[in-house]
Amino acid sequence: MNSKKILDIFEMYKVDAIISESPQTRYWYSEISTTDGWLIIEPKSATLFVDGRYIEYATKNAKNVSVQLLANNSLQQWLKDKKFQKIAIEADYLTVQNKIKIKDMLKIGDESIIPINGQKLRIIKTEEEILKIQKAIDISLESFDKVQLFLKEGITEKEVQHKLEYIMVRSGAEKEAFDSIVAFGESTAEPHHHSSNKKLKKGDIVTIDFGAKFEGFCADITRTFIFEDQKLNPKYNEILEIVEEAARLGRQAVRPGIKASEIDDICRSYITSKGYSNFFLHSTGHGLGIDVHEFPYVSKLSDIVLEEGMVITVEPGIYIEGIGGARIEDDLLVTSDGAKILSRK
Repeated sequence: MNSKKILDIFEMYKVDAIISESPQTRYWYSEISTTDGWLIIEPKSATLFVDGRYIEYATKNAKNVSVQLLANNSLQQWLKDKKFQKIAIEADYLTVQNKIKIKDMLKIGDESIIPINGQKLRIIKTEEEILKIQKAIDISLESFDKVQLFLKEGITEKEVQHKLEYIMVRSGAEKEAFDSIVAFGESTAEPHHHSSNKKLKKGDIVTIDFGAKFEGFCADITRTFIFEDQKLNPKYNEILEIVEEAARLGRQAVRPGIKASEIDDICRSYITSKGYSNFFLHSTGHGLGIDVHEFPYVSKLSDIVLEEGMVITVEPGIYIEGIGGARIEDDLLVTSDGAKILSRK
C-alpha cells in the first residue's frame, strides 16, 4: 500500500478522517477481502469494521488496521465518540443511502463532507503490488499460449472462453479478472462481444480479451490473430496490421510526464491517417490494479499526467460492423525514464 495519496488528502482538505465502504479500498488498505464493512482512516491510525461473518478472519489477517465488530450500533457509537467535524468519502463508490447514514451518525451537513476519488488513492503502485500484477499477467499469457493449442475448426467461442478460464485457475489464478471475451469473424466487430456458440472457421479473425486475478490484482490483455489461413480475407490483414502499429506507437510513447490524452491521440491519429477514424470506438486504455478498469483513464478527455508507478493499458482497436475488427491490448508500468511492457517477454 502506498499511503502518499492518503496523506495528501489530509493535508489538502484538513479532514479528520477518510471513510470508505468500498471492497476495493478495504482490500488495498487492509489486504483482506470482505463483502461488507467500513474502513475509517485517520491521520495516524485506521479502523476496520466487519460483521460477525468476518471478525475472526479479519482479526487474524488484516494489516494496517485495528479491527472492530460491526454489530448493533457499534459504528455509530464509535463515530459519536470520535466527534469528526469534517470527513472525506469516496464519491466513486459511496451509495446515496450510505452517505445519508454517515451524515446521520456524525450529525454533519454536506458542507462537512469532501468527495474524493477512491481510485486515485491507489494510482501509484508499490513494488509488491506490481509483482502481483506481473504474476497475474504471467498466468494470463501462459494460459493463452495453452488455449491456442486447442483451437480447431468447429470449436465455439464459449468453449474457448471456458477452457481459457479453467486453465488460468489451474495455473494459479484466484479466478478470471473479468468474463473473457472470445470472438470469431464478424463477432470481432463488437468491442465487448459476449461469447456465443459461433463456430471457428479457417480464415476467421479471432479476438481474445482475457486476464487472471492474482492475490487481488488483475491482468487485462487482448490478442487478435487470423486463424490458419491469412489469405482468405485481405481486409482482416489490413485492419490487424494498422491496429498492431497503432498499439506499438502507443506503447512506445508511454513515459512519466506525458499526458494520458497524448497516448490516446497518438494511437487515434495513426488509425485516422489510415482512414479508419470512425471505427475506433473506445478510449485507448485505462489504469489497472485491484479493479480491471481504474484510474487513470487513457482517453482524449484525460488531463492526468503519467507518473512513475502507474500501471496502464494501451488498447487501440478498429471495429467494422458486418466485417470484423481487431484490438491489441498490453499492460505497461510507467518507470522513471519510460515504460516496461509487462505483458510482452
